[in-house]
Amino acid sequence: MRITLQQRHRFNKAKPIVQLDGSDEKIQWDECELSNSPPYRLKGSMTAHGKFPPYKYEELPTTFKDTDGNVHNVDDIISIA
Repeated sequence: MRITLQQRHRFNKAKPIVQLDGSDEKIQWDECELSNSPPYRLKGSMTAHGKFPPYKYEELPTTFKDTDGNVHNVDDIISIA
């Protein structure tokens, strides 16, 4: 499943339940390190709320941590609840 930059920013706040490929177990997303990635949106104005920043998907972080502290590959996600 392809998880975009905007989704990763939202997942860090919402902490959804995800299922990984090859497992029936569902885990809760906790954090994806995005400090070296572009922001959720670029600066806007009162009427324009900002554009999504350009980025290369290949340069996004490839792992995330669950609430137990285990590290998983983002590309292994097959469903989001």
